[in-house]
Amino acid sequence: MLPKPAAVPILFPEGKAFVRASGAPIDFDAVAKALGVAGHGSDLESRLAARFARPVAVRAFADRVEATAAALKALGVREGGVCVVSALADPETLAGVAAAGLKAWLVDVDPFSAMFETGHLRARLPDAPGALEAIVPAAAHGRAPDMRAWAAFRAETGLPILIDAAGAFDVVIEAPVPVLVGLPGGEGVFVACEDAATINDIDAQAFAGEDGLAAWPGLRQRLCGTAQQLRVLLLDSGVGFQPGWGMSWISPTCALSLPTDDAGAVAWKLQGAGVQASCAVRDRSLAADDTPTADHLAASTVVITLDPNLDIEALDRLCDALRDAVG
Repeated sequence: MLPKPAAVPILFPEGKAFVRASGAPIDFDAVAKALGVAGHGSDLESRLAARFARPVAVRAFADRVEATAAALKALGVREGGVCVVSALADPETLAGVAAAGLKAWLVDVDPFSAMFETGHLRARLPDAPGALEAIVPAAAHGRAPDMRAWAAFRAETGLPILIDAAGAFDVVIEAPVPVLVGLPGGEGVFVACEDAATINDIDAQAFAGEDGLAAWPGLRQRLCGTAQQLRVLLLDSGVGFQPGWGMSWISPTCALSLPTDDAGAVAWKLQGAGVQASCAVRDRSLAADDTPTADHLAASTVVITLDPNLDIEALDRLCDALRDAVG
């Protein structure tokens, strides 16, 4: 268990008082950055850091796209270079890569995890369409990637790596490389890393608002219960779930594998029934390697946002809508 952050008193010479220079404006951003360097993070950032298995530096930001771009710039990437990205990356991830001045190159994923596999990536890097500047592995719908494997891959290749785990708040507890995670309140993100220098160099708007940390334990319990009910109700539907979802980890994002490759039609029917649903859509203007696995997963996976407060009747209606859409 990590020690709790301790407040350090500010001492003044005997008989001296602290006096603010008259008329001197305070640069609050500079003060916050200086305090962060000295180990005095905000209360939110201290609570986030306490979730990790090893000491990390943490900063919370208002916007995911801006934070992604700023984190890549803090890693020293050069504009115009190539950034390796999962072929199943979210539009926000791709927008952040573009905002950093990098060109995304989409590479295929593992069929089981729906994420990058370092062995495959190692073989493909020589075929990148330009000078490589960074790698952004994307967590699949809230499932955490292997952080230590990516730290080893960074040491092997020398390339900056930023893990995009926006939906993986439940399971990200280590950060040997920088990792971006969404706050459980539904807005804002934070970036964590064992290397404090990288975190302190990120220049993006700080998060302000409801972070959702206090409510997360109760929300997590309700989500896990709802997930188990959903599994039972869909036992004979032909619909599958991500490995471990609702059992070893949970996310409000529920990725469902379909028995057919018509995720777009299923998502459209679910939306018509009032269910918040989506599927992956490839931007064909982006450079891409051969991605047969990612193409199949995109065509056969529909994503819904799970409301943890659904009662059994509402869950029945959701499952009926899903069965109708699949059928």
